[in-house]
Amino acid sequence: MDKPYNISFSGGRTSAYMTKLLLDNHADKYDFIVTFANTGLEHEKTLEFVDNCDKYFNFNTVWLEADTQEDGVGTKFKIVDFKTASRKAEPFEEVIDKYGIPNLSYLHCTRELKLAPMQTYLRSVGVDHRKIPVALGIRLDETRRVSEKAGIDKIEYPLIYEWPTTKGQVLHWWSQQAFDLGLEEFEGNCFGCFKKSHKKLFMQIRKDPSVFDFHRRMEELYRFHKMPDGDMRVFFRGNLDTVGLFKLHDELGDYMFSQMDFFETPEDENGGCTESCELYPME
Repeated sequence: MDKPYNISFSGGRTSAYMTKLLLDNHADKYDFIVTFANTGLEHEKTLEFVDNCDKYFNFNTVWLEADTQEDGVGTKFKIVDFKTASRKAEPFEEVIDKYGIPNLSYLHCTRELKLAPMQTYLRSVGVDHRKIPVALGIRLDETRRVSEKAGIDKIEYPLIYEWPTTKGQVLHWWSQQAFDLGLEEFEGNCFGCFKKSHKKLFMQIRKDPSVFDFHRRMEELYRFHKMPDGDMRVFFRGNLDTVGLFKLHDELGDYMFSQMDFFETPEDENGGCTESCELYPME
């Protein structure tokens, strides 16, 4: 490859918008490698969206999933496609079986389900990920999400520095296209992602509580897994397990939604990492 450049396509609107801009404007400068990592907990509409981007825009996305190895061996990758991509969270459960339940203190889900498959894939095609740029779909109104290690990790943010773009501009552009993601922001990212605010998780509970069946099952099977005796690990903020999250919703949900302005956060306002999960979060 002449000048390889990795585009990390998260499966969200902003990331897709960025990908199209790069391919349309810089295909003569770089050999773009577009990668999408499926965790097995992506919404079906996310998978359809990635597939449509390939069909309509010729992204030529490489669909990846984690191939978890035995202890002492790093996670590798599997190449899948729209038809063969996991819909039952198999990659996610394999990572939990090896590393335990992820949460805000243990972010190995992003590391093992997204970063590792992408990096091992790049190595397999002769590209050193440490020496090439990687583009992330972070907008001008999300600058707090810029990684402090951007220079070291060769992360580029085209929608901040080359084409300064806001959420409104992205949504307007998609309103003029033949297809769209078709998800509300609280539905995006992995089903029931623990990075979301309680408000967004409560919105998901009200729309489809079955989204959290996976989390409940993982906590039943793995809450003491990989932990010292007597300690446990669960998914949600405040050391809440799924049962506790539903109980909190029953106790506070009506009040929270009646006081929406009070509970609104910057992340709620512009999407944050709720529409999609990026590889390199803010440090």
